[in-house]
Amino acid sequence: MSDMYLIYVWYIVPATILIPVFSAILNYPALTRPLKIIFGFLIFSGIINLVNIIASKNGFNSIALINLYTIFEFIFLASFYSKFFEKKGRRVIAVLMAVFTLLCIVNYLFIQNKIEYNTYTRPLDAIILIVFSLLFIAKQNEDDESWTANKYNWINGGILLYYASCLFMFIFSNYLLVVSKTVTQIVWSIHDTILIFEYILFAVGFSKCRTQQITSTY
Repeated sequence: MSDMYLIYVWYIVPATILIPVFSAILNYPALTRPLKIIFGFLIFSGIINLVNIIASKNGFNSIALINLYTIFEFIFLASFYSKFFEKKGRRVIAVLMAVFTLLCIVNYLFIQNKIEYNTYTRPLDAIILIVFSLLFIAKQNEDDESWTANKYNWINGGILLYYASCLFMFIFSNYLLVVSKTVTQIVWSIHDTILIFEYILFAVGFSKCRTQQITSTY
């Protein structure tokens, strides 16, 4: 792999998570519960990325780590969306979190071998989060507040952008293991660039807490 590609995916992209992290820290006293969940998700993602880089550099298989990340990614983001639903909706999301966790464990242990990407559960994760995102948009359409003024719209926009754009990358990620290195580098470079945009949108969402009066911590 080219040196520039490795620098981009191993150093530049992982480092950009600091943009929303610092934005969250600067505005932490004003963060609502949903935004604190996203902040926690970013901290978790940063730690997993660091461990993954170290493991990859030392020749360790990181598939188990990716499976673990998928579980907690879904739990964090589903928890974020649950804050915008009534009690019945929250119960449904709680059940989905439990079922999805079980599916990930079964898939890793018994269905896909331990050297393949989780191309069954990762796309399912993305599809469910896309649905949550669209439901959130439908719910927010009832609000008269300006789109750009709503901090949650920026967070939701980042989530929708990333998972909708990368869905087919998740589905065909094992295929990328056997195609040319050039194709693989192009695809994952696109993936990582989309991830940067997600982080930027998260950072904007956190920054909106400075200019908004906190009226709810739901």
